[in-house]
Amino acid sequence: MNVKRFVAPTLEDAAKDIRKQLGKDAVILHVKEVVTGGLFGFFGKKQVQVTAGIDGPSHRNSVSRDGDDKQSPLLKEANRHLQQLGVSNRVLKNLQLTAQMADKQGNARTKEELLMHTFRASLQLQPFVQKRQQTLIVAGPTGVGKTTTIAKLAAKAMFEENKTVSFITFDTYRIAAVEQLKTYAHILDCPIYTAYNESELIDLCGRQTADLVLVDTAGRNYLHEQMPVELVEYIRQSASCDLVVALSLAAKAEDARHMLSRFPKELVNGLILTKLDETASLGTLCELLYSEAIPVACVTTGQNVPEDICWPDKEQLLKWLTGGV
Repeated sequence: MNVKRFVAPTLEDAAKDIRKQLGKDAVILHVKEVVTGGLFGFFGKKQVQVTAGIDGPSHRNSVSRDGDDKQSPLLKEANRHLQQLGVSNRVLKNLQLTAQMADKQGNARTKEELLMHTFRASLQLQPFVQKRQQTLIVAGPTGVGKTTTIAKLAAKAMFEENKTVSFITFDTYRIAAVEQLKTYAHILDCPIYTAYNESELIDLCGRQTADLVLVDTAGRNYLHEQMPVELVEYIRQSASCDLVVALSLAAKAEDARHMLSRFPKELVNGLILTKLDETASLGTLCELLYSEAIPVACVTTGQNVPEDICWPDKEQLLKWLTGGV
């Protein structure tokens, strides 16, 4: 097991250093406050010392933490909340140890504040960058809600951002999907084009002049298939074309992460997270934010177009995870 010790001014800084040097699979082994600098024990600076390492089969139970009888009432509340999220054991252990460290710092007065400190230090909360002129290729598994979400994105761009929009459908496997998108295009008075292969799609993308071009791709079983190589290369070389992956928050976290791993990670610019209204657990959201440094572009909360969609910032994501609204 590769074990390293990190000293940083704050819990958040220590967590960033751990991820940078050891990666997302690092396990926190021990935490404590230390005093550095000063003279003869005076005027020192309080910092956080974290011992972490790369987890191995023989070390999965080596995490150092206080027993339940030694935990403060505040920490016990936070740990119960973390357990109810439904995350994997690996993520749960790290979140609980981070909560323990945050509790020792004494900066939290409520369970929500302690959870906020914990999530800020543990999760990768990246802002989604929008461009004035952009082509969004929306990919994802069958039934995740790509077509409906594309209509919601178009409505926001037109009515709130005063942008021009065009649609391209690459989902010719499902006639209903093509007709559905044509209906939305007619209502919004937007042009719509159909591509029957990768070459046609690339050609259509290159000829668009709208501010926002939304590409609806066919739902695939990405557990067994990958994106076409020709399309991957086009996204890689295009400055205005971005790939966003749609995943359901009602899916199991392990399945969502496996699905995401089938896409070239360096090309995924954002996540569209759907069906927030269809799950009582936010374990999948927590797992994705813990494991992936990919921005959340938007979250859908129902089937109504264009109402049931939101664009959460970092604070909103944290509020959801701590049980707020």
